[in-house]
Amino acid sequence: MSEPAGQQVELSFQRASVHLVHDVKRLEDGEDLNDALLDFFVKLGQALIPNGKKEAGAVNFNEGLSSVAYLGSYFYGMLQKGHASDGRQGHSNVANWAKRRLGKGGLFADEVGALAVPVNELLRDYMGRQQEKHWWLALLVNPRGACPKDGPVTEHVSVSCLDSFARTGMRYKPPRRALKMEKETRNEAYFVEVSSFSRSGFVALINFRAQGDGSLGPLLDPRLSRLEFGHRVIKEPELDLKVRNYGDHGVPGVLEGTLEFAFDSSTRICGEYTLHYAGVAEYKPPLKLELRREPNQSQQQAARLLGGYCGKECEIHAPADGQPYADEKVAAGLQLPDTPQQESAHDCGFFILEQVLRLLQLTPTALRSLASKSTEEIASLPWPAQREVVKRKKKLREVTADLFVASRRQNTSDVEVLLKNDEILRKKLLLAMWEGPYFARAVANVIGMDPGPLPEIPTLPKEEEERQAKEEESEESSSERSSSRARSSSSARESSSSSRGKKRKTRRSASRASEPKRRRHHEGHGHASRPHVARPPPAPSFTKDDLQGYPSKTLRNMCVQYKVLPIGMVERTDLLKALEPLAVVKSASSSCATARAVERPGNGVRSDLPSFTTADLDTMPISKLKMYCIQFGRLPSGSLEKSDLKKALLPLAKVAPKPVTPAVVKKVLPSFTLEELQTMPISKLKNICLQYGRMPHGPVERTDLVSLLKPFATVHVRVAFGSPKN
Repeated sequence: MSEPAGQQVELSFQRASVHLVHDVKRLEDGEDLNDALLDFFVKLGQALIPNGKKEAGAVNFNEGLSSVAYLGSYFYGMLQKGHASDGRQGHSNVANWAKRRLGKGGLFADEVGALAVPVNELLRDYMGRQQEKHWWLALLVNPRGACPKDGPVTEHVSVSCLDSFARTGMRYKPPRRALKMEKETRNEAYFVEVSSFSRSGFVALINFRAQGDGSLGPLLDPRLSRLEFGHRVIKEPELDLKVRNYGDHGVPGVLEGTLEFAFDSSTRICGEYTLHYAGVAEYKPPLKLELRREPNQSQQQAARLLGGYCGKECEIHAPADGQPYADEKVAAGLQLPDTPQQESAHDCGFFILEQVLRLLQLTPTALRSLASKSTEEIASLPWPAQREVVKRKKKLREVTADLFVASRRQNTSDVEVLLKNDEILRKKLLLAMWEGPYFARAVANVIGMDPGPLPEIPTLPKEEEERQAKEEESEESSSERSSSRARSSSSARESSSSSRGKKRKTRRSASRASEPKRRRHHEGHGHASRPHVARPPPAPSFTKDDLQGYPSKTLRNMCVQYKVLPIGMVERTDLLKALEPLAVVKSASSSCATARAVERPGNGVRSDLPSFTTADLDTMPISKLKMYCIQFGRLPSGSLEKSDLKKALLPLAKVAPKPVTPAVVKKVLPSFTLEELQTMPISKLKNICLQYGRMPHGPVERTDLVSLLKPFATVHVRVAFGSPKN
C-alpha cells in the first residue's frame, strides 16, 4: 500500500527494500554497506545489466533467470546456523530458498552459470582475539559441474574466494639475512634478519632484527628501507620498535620491530618482494621475500558448506539414479585469486557489490568456462580497485536520490513501476551500475571465446547530460573551496584561481555539444571568432611542508594544473615527488609573518582556523584530529593513522610561544676521578651511566661501565704546599 504523496520513505524492488532514513545514509563515505542496499542493487543489476540475453536498459524484470544466482546476503549465515558441520546438515535451514527464488530448475538450470554468496567472517588478531566482521564473496562457478553425468563428458566446478582484505603471511626459518657493506666488503658484525613477512589488505608487515657491534658507528635508520614488488617501489615505511638501541661508535646496538609498507589498492599479494634494508646497497644481498596464499579455515568451511548444500539440492530437485552429487569436487575446486584490496576499513560490502555487478555481464556459458581456468587467469580479470569503488558509491548515491524523487512524484514506492514509466530514469540507473561490456570482453579473451555482438552503452538526452555536467561542476568547485580553506593566504589565492580555471574548463566541456550552433550563429552575423589562448597557471606559492598536508586529490589536481602528472599508476609519493621541484622556499621571517597573519582576523586570512599549536597535536585524541581534518578539508585518503592526521594539520598549527618560566637550575651531574672509578661498586657505576645517558643495552660487565665513564672523569691536581718558587 503506497503512502500519501510526498511521504515516500521506502523503495522496493522484487521484495528487496531500502529505507530513506535507515539505509540510504550507508552510501555516504566512511559508512558500511548494509544487507538491504546490497540485496537491492544486486536485484536491480540482475534485471537491468545486459548479459547477452537482454538489450541494454530492457525492463523484462520477470523474464528468465539471471546468469549469476543470488540468494541474499543472509543465505550463508542461515546455512551455517546451529553450527552445521557441512552443507547437507545446514540445508534444512534454507531448504526452499533456491526453489522460491530460482524456480523449478534451481541452481542446476541452463540459465544459471554461477552462485554468488556473500560471506560474513569474524576477523581475529594474531592472538586469536575477535576484532571485527568482514565481508568477502564466495563465487561458486558452474554448480551443476559436480552433478552425476551419464556420458564421458565431465564439467569443472570451482569456488573462487574474492576477498578485498586478504590476509596471509610466511615465517622464514632460518631468517633471511643480509650484511652491512663497508668498502665493497661485508661486515659480519653488522647484520639484519627478517623472520616473517605478511600482508593484511594493502599493508605489508616485515618483522626484523638489526644488530651491530659498534665498530662502524650507530645502526642505520630502518625508515630508509625500500620494498620492491614488480615495478612498484614503496618507500618511507612506518616503524614500530620493540627494542630500540641504535648504539654508537664503540657501543653495540640492537633494533627489533616491524616495518609497515602501504601499497595501493591494485597491487597483487602473491609473488616475490625485494627488501632493501636502510636504503639501496647498504646491506647485501637484497632480501628476497616470497609470499603465497593458503586457504584459511573460513574459506575451507565455505567450500564445504556450499558443496554439501548443492549436493542436497541435487538429490531433492535433480536426482540421478544411484549416483550422488560430488561434494568433494566443490571443496577441491577452491581458488584464491589475487584481487585488488580495499584501502579503507568500511568498503568490503561495496567491493562485493561491484564484483557481482561485473559478473552479471557474463553469459552462463562464459561463466561455466571460468570453472576450468587457473587461479592466475581468474586474477588477471579487471576486478574493481578502490578508486572504482569510490566512483560507484558516488553514482549509487545520486541515482538513489533520483529514485526517491521519482517515487514521491509518481506516488509509488515500487521501483519496477517507476522504471517502466520513466525511460530516462531507467537509463540513469543502468549507467550507475554498468559502464559497458569491458569485463565480458576480458573474460572472452581469457576463455578464448568469441564474445559476439556486445551491447552498447545507452546515452541520455542532451538536457540530462548538461544537468549532470553542471552538478559535477558545482561539486568540483565546492570540493576545491573546501580544500583551499586549509591553505595559507597566498596558497588560498592560488587555489581560487585554479578553481575558476577548472570551472571554465568544465563549462567548455559541458557546452561542447552546442558550440557548433553558436559558431554558426556568430558567422551569420559577421562576427570573427577569436582564437583561444591558453592561460598559463599561476606561479607556485606552496612549500614542501604545505604539500605534506594536502590530500591526494588536491595533489593530483595540482599536478594536472602544472602539467607534471606522472604517467601510469601513481601513488601519493609520486605526486609529492613531481611537485617538490615547484615548491618555493620560505624564509624564517616569512614563516613567522604567516603564523602571525593566521592569528589576526580581518587581513584576508581565515579567522576560523583552529587555535592549536604543534605541541597540542601530540596530545590531541585521534577523534579530534579527524574532526579538524574534515572541518578544514585536509582529511587524507585511505587508511588513517594518528601520524597521518598530525602531518595533515601541521601546516595549520601555530608556533607555540616560549613559556615564561623561572630560571631552570641546571642539573648537576656527579663528578669523579679515575681512581674513584676503580673502587666504585657496580651499582653506583650503573647509576652514574644512567645519569650521563650512557647505559648500554643488555648485560654489561664492570669493565664496560668503567670504559664508558672514563671520558667524564675529572683530573685530580695535587698542589704541594711550601714548595720553593721558581
